[in-house]
Amino acid sequence: MSEGLFLHEVVDIVGQGSVAYMDHTVAYDTEGAGGRGLTLVGTWSVMGSTGRWPQVVNLWELVDGWDGWRRLCDRTNLRRDTNPGLAEWWEEAYRYRTGGFDRLLAAAAGSPSPSELEAAGVHGSVFVHELTSVRAGAGAEYLTAMAEEWAPVAADHGHHLVGRWEVLLTDTEVCTIWATDLEAHLRLMRSRDERIPAWRRRAREHTTRWREELMTPGRGTRLAPPG
Repeated sequence: MSEGLFLHEVVDIVGQGSVAYMDHTVAYDTEGAGGRGLTLVGTWSVMGSTGRWPQVVNLWELVDGWDGWRRLCDRTNLRRDTNPGLAEWWEEAYRYRTGGFDRLLAAAAGSPSPSELEAAGVHGSVFVHELTSVRAGAGAEYLTAMAEEWAPVAADHGHHLVGRWEVLLTDTEVCTIWATDLEAHLRLMRSRDERIPAWRRRAREHTTRWREELMTPGRGTRLAPPG
C-alpha cells in the first residue's frame, strides 16, 4: 500500500494541443532532464462535457518521497537556470500549454500504489477525477470513510480506485481518481442503488464542496487500456 508523495498538475492547453502535450509528457526523461525521481502515473485529457477545457491532468509519483520533493524544488526552482535538459523540455511543452496549477499530495493509508494497480491489471478508458473541499482537518476522516463505505459500492458499479490523497500545503482539500469506462459510468449515474445517495449524505458530514469530471488517458500510459 502507498503512503507516498505525488505531484498533481492541472495544465491549461493551447487549442488542440492536448494529445501532443500528453505524448510529450509520456516521453519526458525524468532522470536525464530533471534527476528528480519522478515516475509518471498518468496523464489525462479532461472531457469537455464534464469540466474545464482544453485541460490536461498529470499525476507523478515521487518515488523517494521527501528526498525527491527536495530535488524537485531545487532543480526546477532554485537552480532551474543550470538545468538545460529541463529547460529544453519546458520550451517544447509551452508550444502546447500556457500554465497550470500544481498540488503536492500525500497518499492516504491503504491507498493503492501505482505498482499494485499495475499488478492488479487496473485500466480504464474513462477516469473519474474528484477534487473535494473538506472541513478544515477532516481530509483523513473523509478518505477513510470513502475507503470503507463508498469504494465497495463504486466497485460494484465498475469503478476501481486509483488513489486517495490529502492535498498538502492546505488542510481543506482532497483528491481521488477512479478507473472505469463510459458504460459503467452511465450505469452508475442511472442507478437506483440506495447506497449511492446514502453515501452522498454521509460524505456531507466531512465535505463542503464536491465535484467530479471525466478524463481520458494518454496513449501508452500505465493505466490506459492495453493495446
